[in-house]
Amino acid sequence: MNGKVYTGDGWEVRCGRWQDSPPEVVDVVNSDPPFDDRTSLGARSFVSPGKVRRTVTSFMGIDPTDVAPPLLEATQRWVVLFCAVEQLGRYQDAVGNAWIRAGAWLKTNPPPQFTGDRPGTWGEGIAIMHRAGRKRWNGGGHPARWVGPSEHGTNHGEPRYHETQKPLWLMLELVRLFSDPGEIVWDPYCGSGTTGVACLRLGRRFLGHEMQPHYAEIAAERLEAETRGLTLQDARRGQTSILDRLEDE
Repeated sequence: MNGKVYTGDGWEVRCGRWQDSPPEVVDVVNSDPPFDDRTSLGARSFVSPGKVRRTVTSFMGIDPTDVAPPLLEATQRWVVLFCAVEQLGRYQDAVGNAWIRAGAWLKTNPPPQFTGDRPGTWGEGIAIMHRAGRKRWNGGGHPARWVGPSEHGTNHGEPRYHETQKPLWLMLELVRLFSDPGEIVWDPYCGSGTTGVACLRLGRRFLGHEMQPHYAEIAAERLEAETRGLTLQDARRGQTSILDRLEDE
């Protein structure tokens, strides 16, 4: 946690705890905070046929009671948070009347239950909350269910930059549905900045917080590349974009 602030055209990433430098107000919160400790400590990942790697995330779990109420205080409208399915009730209890719906991400490529002694997890929960006032979103009657793959190893040809990185297709959908162009979307646990990439592509402004300096730097690097019309991988290879060429003329 170094307190460094990275800024660019339409985005800002602050390195540190969001509780230490919260925004005065944002329009929407869209984030993937740590799950509970049990989920983190029990994580396993598929390596190759017949081989399983036990992984422990580099961050501690959170208590929804400590997180959800202050996030609601800082936003004008929606708070949308990924969580373990078993945590949905905790979020509902934490926010009372601000609770709207338990959503779900159904993974089309979920990992199997490697021990074989119980059913595997089908996906993740999405806790959907709203500050007091009129509710609106861009999804009409769309159910709170999103079906699609997680990213194993790559993200549409790019390396995965974060240990729990969400797929860009899903973040694009959530940003599109729960926010409007020009609004400020805040991700208080922004990791490698996937929510920010979605915001820039959809004409939203982005504020991110990330505790780990390594990931905050990656997020800033990704977002800077995105403003140039490049992926981070292409930018690191020295590739230029049409925007770069126009600036040089």
